[in-house]
Amino acid sequence: MGVGSERRLIKAVQQALSGGPVPQDALLERLGRAGLRTDSTGLYLACATHGLADLQGDTWVPRGWAAPVAPTRPSEERSTTRHQVPVQSDRDSSANAVSRRAAAQVWRLASSIGIPMVEQPPPMGPVPAGWSKVADHASRALLDELRAVTDKRTLQDVPLSEGTRVAQAGERRLARFEAEGDLGVSEGMQATLIVAKVPFDVEVVSVFGNVVTLSMPPAAPFAREAVLRCDLSWLLSAQSRRLRELVNGGPGFDAAAAMAVVERSREVNAAVALPDVKAKHLNQRQRYAVQLALTPGVTWVWGPPGTGKTTTLATLVAELCERGQRVLLTAPTNAALDVAVQATLKRLPELGRGGLVRLGQPSDPSLIGRKQGPVLIEEVAAERGAPLATSRVEKGKKLRDLRERLNTLKRRHRHLGAEQETSRLDLETKIAECTASVRVLDEALQQVRRKVCEEATVVAATSHQVVLQTLKEITFDVVVLDEASMTTAALAMLVAGAGRGHTIVAGDFRQLPPVVVAETPAAQEWLHRSPFEKAGVDVAVARKQPPGRLAALTEQYRMRESINDVVSTAFYPESPLVTAADLSARSRPSRADWADGELVVLDTSTLAARTARKQGLSSRYNLMHVQLVAALLGATGDDTRNLGVITPFAAQARLLESLLPETDLDEWAASTVHRFQGGERDIVVYDTVDTGLGVKPLHRWFTEGNAGGDGARLLNVAASRARDHLVVVAAVDQLHRRRSSPDAVWKFFAHLLDQATHVPWQQALGFSAVTEQVTSGVLEWLRDDLTRAETVEMWLPRAPLVGLRRLIPQMQRISQQEVKTEPVTLWVEPDPDGFLSAEAMEAKRGGVNIRPCTPILESSAVIGDVVWSSTASLLGPDPGVVLRTEHAAFADAVRRAQRRRSGVAPGSGQLGDECGRCRRTLVRFEVGRRGQPAMGYGCMSCDSSTEEPRRQQRNQSLSASVSRAGRARP
Repeated sequence: MGVGSERRLIKAVQQALSGGPVPQDALLERLGRAGLRTDSTGLYLACATHGLADLQGDTWVPRGWAAPVAPTRPSEERSTTRHQVPVQSDRDSSANAVSRRAAAQVWRLASSIGIPMVEQPPPMGPVPAGWSKVADHASRALLDELRAVTDKRTLQDVPLSEGTRVAQAGERRLARFEAEGDLGVSEGMQATLIVAKVPFDVEVVSVFGNVVTLSMPPAAPFAREAVLRCDLSWLLSAQSRRLRELVNGGPGFDAAAAMAVVERSREVNAAVALPDVKAKHLNQRQRYAVQLALTPGVTWVWGPPGTGKTTTLATLVAELCERGQRVLLTAPTNAALDVAVQATLKRLPELGRGGLVRLGQPSDPSLIGRKQGPVLIEEVAAERGAPLATSRVEKGKKLRDLRERLNTLKRRHRHLGAEQETSRLDLETKIAECTASVRVLDEALQQVRRKVCEEATVVAATSHQVVLQTLKEITFDVVVLDEASMTTAALAMLVAGAGRGHTIVAGDFRQLPPVVVAETPAAQEWLHRSPFEKAGVDVAVARKQPPGRLAALTEQYRMRESINDVVSTAFYPESPLVTAADLSARSRPSRADWADGELVVLDTSTLAARTARKQGLSSRYNLMHVQLVAALLGATGDDTRNLGVITPFAAQARLLESLLPETDLDEWAASTVHRFQGGERDIVVYDTVDTGLGVKPLHRWFTEGNAGGDGARLLNVAASRARDHLVVVAAVDQLHRRRSSPDAVWKFFAHLLDQATHVPWQQALGFSAVTEQVTSGVLEWLRDDLTRAETVEMWLPRAPLVGLRRLIPQMQRISQQEVKTEPVTLWVEPDPDGFLSAEAMEAKRGGVNIRPCTPILESSAVIGDVVWSSTASLLGPDPGVVLRTEHAAFADAVRRAQRRRSGVAPGSGQLGDECGRCRRTLVRFEVGRRGQPAMGYGCMSCDSSTEEPRRQQRNQSLSASVSRAGRARP
């Protein structure tokens, strides 16, 4: 089935299942009436491969769909079935046998320590008028997001090649693959391996560069080529399913409490009798927030960066516990949750002896095996004498030790010796075996976990865990939702419904919103908005009519005065931030020569750096900006102890991460702004990436800068991570001086430029020799690098490639190696009629692998361990500014970012296909209709299907000419 036919089938199946489950025969009949011919096998492959639906009996049930719970009290029989210990479903009978034995152990364990395996259903909470409509609408929004994620999977799927069997780990098998592109996955992550269009559940054991080791089930066939899919769509399914179950309400769920966090408050000034709180460590506004939050109802705590929101919430939780209240503490990420847990334990240490239970895998290792008392749920259960829980703790410790040993090998970045390769395989095998045991134990301990949670005073869990089995139908007196600005309104309802209406929603609606793909009206209402927006808190604040139950924190303890002034002026005009009086006396533990002021701007306006897309299609990156940051990081010394490098784009974050030293520096980090929300560093380098050159237009993060908009919120988070020094790498002319609207983003840059130390990009190169500007003899430098290299990849925009002829002998030498893939790939942009330059044709005739591609936004080369970039075509008559960086890990990262995938069109390391008529190498197209990224290939001369790409090429050339003419005018 072709790509177009498969997509039409997917759309038709989604439409047919939009109303709920459909019998297989009826679904095939509908597809036939729609003109789509397929059989039950084709239907199964489409639904399973793309995660559309599950076959239950002879009926297809769409992902995220569930029958509503009956409005009457469930029967004992139904309750018994629902709460029995689940047994892992697996095609392998031996794995089922292991699960059955573990389940039997749990039953015996439960009997010995008095845990009932059959629970009595809790009473149903109140169901206000309008709840059914709200729940149904929010559920449909989640299904819209699920469909949108499914549609984008083809861009996220990673083709795998060169598959090899490496070991057997119990019932599991280990296989290694080479990824054609950036994996972007975490070790230990569950994923889907698609072999011949059939999906199998696998686990990512390790990632070394672009080599991934997978733990595969016995039923999965081995293949040399496959596709790896990693997404969290199952969480969307779980949320949608839970909302559909609760359309009429349900046991242990308070629909009135759920609706209260998304309803607009009509109160302006609320007269509430506030309880007394003796907390000398709190300032006046923090104390008021705690007092207000101790009273029933929904309390909104607005905590801008550094204002002590975490301290305030920890004090609140301690006060609630002392008043005998059971608390559910949630946050959208593990990192944010761990910060809240640590702060709570600091305020009330006695909770660390079983009173506070943390679900899931923490990101903070200090929560594991605490000497003061256990908080992780398995450790709490083990301390109470649960044998299986003790085994789970031991397995978890062993798994962490194995991964740490594997990470020690990974820090070498490249070139493991024979002995180290043997150690790597041994560690991977043990990790796979241990992970399989942990998975079985986790399934078997489900009921023990529930009992521990029911008896705890505080249960800490990520927001998503609230809808999963462990916490399902467990009710709390008070619910605290932290970092609520990153939580969708739909999920916030499910979290609040676990309480009785006493809910605290804390966060900052001027920081980053939830990350959502779908753009449907339902998704805009329920997913793009956090509870702050859905309840109208942000609008009320902007109108200077804040809700009566809003507590705004204003005194900040993180940012130096200059950084605070810029952030507050741009993003908090209604509630200005005040720097704490004693902050100026704080020491500066981290220093760097290039961060000699609190605010520094590294201006790349005159550099004309190009912005490109990862693998030509997706996330943006800017090589020259990374090379400048490499020069900065190369100049750091022992005084630079705490540093963060952040950027809006995931592809750029991967490149920046490769620059971090191999030594174990826990206080250094490189990540996206989204992942860094909630974090802080002494020195923060913020790389904006976008320049308006290459990828056009500028991302909306830089063009839509109104207060509360995504651009302002992202810039706010990026800048406010800095404690002592903020360094902004930006093309200021493009991002600021050409803006016409004095919005929040404009105000930020205006105040930044007014107060900052200005560093020209040329000066940045002088801090270290990691990156150098090559001002003369470019071809001689390139030739020297080629004589030492074993691989070459180049990306050359349209130009007469006058420098290529002199490099052909060196490229021919590299091409003649006996290796599995083509060691030389030169991506060359043809002219609008599809012809290559004379120099490219000469190189091709000489055996050099020349690949036509259009458009080419990069102008770069990766030659062995060296990365080159230029503002014009690197081998053209005038390459412009040329930068050279010798850094092995960075070179590997650039290859993964730029490597073109195979599949629809042959990729890097492969010879191109030829036109069957004119024998020209087929051109790879990376732009589709309306200029959006897309991929295909064809002959620009012979193939009629390329008429549209040719027309787009002509339009782009005309637009470029007009643009150049416009810039030439006074």
